[in-house]
Amino acid sequence: MASYVLFVKWIGPNLMKNREPMDLRLVMFVYNTAMVIINTYFFVMVVLHCDYGKRFIDFKYPDRKDTSPRALWELSMGWWYFMTKFLDLFDTILFVLRKKASHITFLHLYHHTCVPLFGWLFLKHNAVMPATGLFALINSFIHIIMYSYYALSTLGPNIRPYLWWKRYITLAQLAQFAFGIFYGIIMFFLQTGYPVFWTYFGLTQPFFFFYLFYDFYRNSYLSKTKQN
Repeated sequence: MASYVLFVKWIGPNLMKNREPMDLRLVMFVYNTAMVIINTYFFVMVVLHCDYGKRFIDFKYPDRKDTSPRALWELSMGWWYFMTKFLDLFDTILFVLRKKASHITFLHLYHHTCVPLFGWLFLKHNAVMPATGLFALINSFIHIIMYSYYALSTLGPNIRPYLWWKRYITLAQLAQFAFGIFYGIIMFFLQTGYPVFWTYFGLTQPFFFFYLFYDFYRNSYLSKTKQN
């Protein structure tokens, strides 16, 4: 992750300093379409294996030594989903090559840097926690919408009048973190056997992400509405 930040903030901008922005619309379309397909796969897999949502209201800390077929399947799916978080980093590289430095905000870097690190923590300590599957379910659904928007936006000016719903992607992300706060509070009081770190982690991180995304939404949309 350090090399990612180093490239995005220093190496990449210096390489592009005396170069024209690259036209990567085809690359962006292929990348975003692939991400839609990948996230759709994980969304469907979680839906099919969450026992109608009952899996997510089991607040007992799972046995880390569980080698049942279900646990091994969840471990495998968790690992592959974790790998997709590194694919998410590619969009920042595209920003650098297109010289879109204004898009690389603190929110963008914090989100893209921390999510893979958090994923590693989950995999290392207990990959079959129900919260992991719930995160994958909601997050993959949001990413299906988000990457669909980005794929469509590469198709040229004729499609742009139909992309009025960009702000609602951020609202969906805010709803995701609001639900994460609610779930974290419920888990804090109902959990049994969870290490203290996980209970506080599940309670605090959604608050911080909600604040960052709300600040982005306020500056990007609410402030402009008032000005108009």
